[in-house]
Amino acid sequence: MNLKKKSILDAATSLFSKNGYHAVGVDSIVAKSNVAKMTFYKHYPSKEFLIESVLTQRDLDLRVSIQAALEKRRTPKTKIKAIFEWYEEWFATEEFHGCMFIKASEEFPEIDVKIREISQTHKEWVESLIAGLLKECGIKSHGDLAVHILTVLDGLTVRSNLFKEGAKHHVKSAWRYVSNMIEAESLH
Repeated sequence: MNLKKKSILDAATSLFSKNGYHAVGVDSIVAKSNVAKMTFYKHYPSKEFLIESVLTQRDLDLRVSIQAALEKRRTPKTKIKAIFEWYEEWFATEEFHGCMFIKASEEFPEIDVKIREISQTHKEWVESLIAGLLKECGIKSHGDLAVHILTVLDGLTVRSNLFKEGAKHHVKSAWRYVSNMIEAESLH
């Protein structure tokens, strides 16, 4: 990727993550990325296209990061726990300002917008990943339980963005409940 294009993408990711999509203007992105406005529009002909590019890159980056966390584990249940630990580590970073996909779905509620589609695709990937691991655990209702677990993770994400204190405790507590649910379901 071209260095200036990457600079714009990185600046936009940082600004959108912290401030939301509608609140950030092109001028702010141009200033933070230190490129000319003409250069900005050469690479990103519209703000909507930039948002789509940011979310697509974010999705790819998160997939790689989460998969790397899973590779360190052997059993399906410990891989699910690794997902919770990944979220816990993410919540503790300075760059954490909530989920960019949740924010996008809130700011772009129209069903036919590509931004919403990219956000849904990311959440479907996480849900599918969890469902596959639950299936490996022998859970018959792995799809339903995966929806519940993703809801817990998204809830933790929103809560951790609102209340920075206690995030680590809440993730560990949530994992205990989820672990018990997995154990209970695997006995059926």
